[in-house]
Amino acid sequence: MAKRLIGVDIGRHTLRLAVLTHEQGVLSVVSVLEIPYEETAAQMARLRDTLNGDFHLGDRLAACLPGGAALVRRLTFPFHDRRKIATAIPFELAAQLPVALDDYTTVMQPPVRNDAGATTVAAAVNTPLLTETLASFDALGIPLHILDLAPYAYVAGLKEFLVDGILVSVMEQGTSLALVRAGEVRDYRQLPFGVEIEVADQAQAIHREATLLERTQQPGGLILQLMGPLATPELLTALNALRDEVEILSIDINGQTIDAPFLPAVALALRAADTGKAQAFNLRQGAFALKSEWAGLRKKLVMIACLAGLAMITLGVSMGMRYYDKQHQVRILEQQMMVLYKKSFPMAATVVDVPLQMKSAIRQLQEESGIIGSEQLSSLQLLRTLSEMPKSLSIDVDEVIMERNEVRISGRTTTFEEVNRMAETFRHSPHFEKVEVAESKMDLDGKRVSYRLRMILRGKGGAA
Repeated sequence: MAKRLIGVDIGRHTLRLAVLTHEQGVLSVVSVLEIPYEETAAQMARLRDTLNGDFHLGDRLAACLPGGAALVRRLTFPFHDRRKIATAIPFELAAQLPVALDDYTTVMQPPVRNDAGATTVAAAVNTPLLTETLASFDALGIPLHILDLAPYAYVAGLKEFLVDGILVSVMEQGTSLALVRAGEVRDYRQLPFGVEIEVADQAQAIHREATLLERTQQPGGLILQLMGPLATPELLTALNALRDEVEILSIDINGQTIDAPFLPAVALALRAADTGKAQAFNLRQGAFALKSEWAGLRKKLVMIACLAGLAMITLGVSMGMRYYDKQHQVRILEQQMMVLYKKSFPMAATVVDVPLQMKSAIRQLQEESGIIGSEQLSSLQLLRTLSEMPKSLSIDVDEVIMERNEVRISGRTTTFEEVNRMAETFRHSPHFEKVEVAESKMDLDGKRVSYRLRMILRGKGGAA
């Protein structure tokens, strides 16, 4: 989802809004619009409706107070620890400002370290105005992430588009001049007038303050870049009569041109993308830190954590039950194999590993009985060979002994000739390597001949 950057420029008569998106490194303008002057609460309600109701978690909103709402000083410290600097800021400002700080809130920009310690820009902001501004957002649940000060907010947002010079923000609530160097405000002036002054007088005042800002710069003067709803062609003409380099600023964002009236709102939208490292202020800290969004986020995170925990518990119970079921099945199978093994091999004295012992016993039986086909003669084939003897032979078989590499047959027949014919028949069989008459003798009654044949099997185990 694209990240929305929202800038809210609160004017005296008009609220201007800029909505940008930032997705995969590409910045785009969604809309820039004006909301006519109404009561502050009504303005905020219309703002919420304009932004389509609820805000997304990735949305970032920024606004700013006018420069006249704060007193700003650049301070130097002989140390660079941020916490120590933050503690010392109120005392340093109290010593330098011509007002008591009872009704002011102190803030600072990120300190910049140097060899001697650190420098920072600190401000004392009018607390009632700060409280009123934030309350108008918080009352409607509008998550304002950044509340900055003009002109620091404008320069921080537009630093990629500004040249070294003077940025003149001509707003309804006042005019500010910022001396810009390398994208930072080095000094500024605040003029407390807006539409109530004639254009010629306004140009004279801007020229005078710009001259004061550039007195330490090059003698030829700096370029003035005008922006804001009151940066009109008439003001540009009046300033051109007093100075050499004056222009009305406009910028281009992804092919869309932003003109001067909406530049403050767009600058604030760009300021909303800051991660806290810019040389600018954020009054959303301490007692004024954004709480509503984090409270909502905390509830969502707690709910997500509870759901995740419940899912993990359910998954764990399910896996445990499956494991128990599998173990139960294994135990039943082991018992069945034990019973089957003892039935098949009742002479087995010790039972350790039933599957392994059963495989070994079956393999031994296969080798000894020859029932399963192999390269040697099986007992079934031997019986078939005996049954296929010529019917003219009158032979009785009393015993057949079949071992791994030989077969021994014994019995009785009528004559020695039949014994020889029987042996010759076996010699023609492809299963035997060697056939010999081990014994042949006449019985005592002279009627029958007892014989014993010994036959060596072909293939593995046979004699050469």
